[in-house]
Amino acid sequence: MATASPTITTSSSTSESKERSAEHAAMREDVFPKPIRRKRQLGKVSLVIDEGQTTEVLGITYGLAHEIRAPGYRARVFLDCYNRRLKVLSYQARDYDAMIEKFRFLADANRFDKIWVQATANDWELFLAHGYILEGLLKYANRGSTVFMVSRFGSQRRLQSRTLMKEIRLIEEILERPRKTKPKTLPAGYVLDYAREEDVGGMLELYRRVFETYPSPLTYKEYLLSNLHREAIFRVIRNGKGQVVAAASADLDPQRLSAELTDCATHPDERGKGLMSILLAALESDLRRLQYVCAYTLARAPSYGMNAAFHALGYEFNGRMINNCDIYGDFEDMNLWVKDLRPHRGKRRRRLDA
Repeated sequence: MATASPTITTSSSTSESKERSAEHAAMREDVFPKPIRRKRQLGKVSLVIDEGQTTEVLGITYGLAHEIRAPGYRARVFLDCYNRRLKVLSYQARDYDAMIEKFRFLADANRFDKIWVQATANDWELFLAHGYILEGLLKYANRGSTVFMVSRFGSQRRLQSRTLMKEIRLIEEILERPRKTKPKTLPAGYVLDYAREEDVGGMLELYRRVFETYPSPLTYKEYLLSNLHREAIFRVIRNGKGQVVAAASADLDPQRLSAELTDCATHPDERGKGLMSILLAALESDLRRLQYVCAYTLARAPSYGMNAAFHALGYEFNGRMINNCDIYGDFEDMNLWVKDLRPHRGKRRRRLDA
């Protein structure tokens, strides 16, 4: 007669369980990289803008917006010297080969080792024959249509991510978690508000505390002041003493009716209170009032907290940009999260998730 074998808990299984618990704990810890190089001096920058044409920029310079016009194409690009990349923001082309070759020339001439193009559904595959790879999608980001994030790398070092496997496991764990439908509430005495000029000092202190380096001049007063008066919405949370303890913004693109949620920071002593989720939900409400279609973000791939916050708010994971920008003195991968803000789409997703 067959008998059932008793369940025996061995020391090896206990050890494996402890190892898994330790792995999950390490995954949730937001570990910042140690800078592998000194911060670049940005007082004087020389940039090649075309064959035989160079411009010199003085002062705090992170990059230069530039428009390219040629018989077979036109493009709007950002020469991002701080992050050593060429960002192609928009383009119109009949001669794709000539345009793509121009992008390569500008990257090589300025010693950038990444080109990042926001391509369309009709032409993104044309870039593949020129060494580009598809890194992710921004669904809904162009008036409801998908934007395809294709990139070309100029060096093996920029192409390879040292932390990719950890980031994949982090996303897998987050996506297995149920989404939270109950909104967070502000702690007693805290205030949610639009950022005002008198908040700039507190915002600078917050950003300088949270970020050792950042891919835009966010830690400079003049830049932050100018941002408050351009096409962006800044939200802050103040504690009972009136101090800015969390901040985030929506960078508006009125042509595409989409906005990037960015500049997200919470004071280390204030984490765990759901402040960032409250800020992001408020910015979404602002965008809906403006009849925007899409909100998206590029979240630090190693950050469990930021990625978990966007997942909990109903954002869709759409890919990963490898070694995309310099935030803590080293290049970091950035995860793409996208949300359709149209009410009927949101209702349909909730029914499917139920």
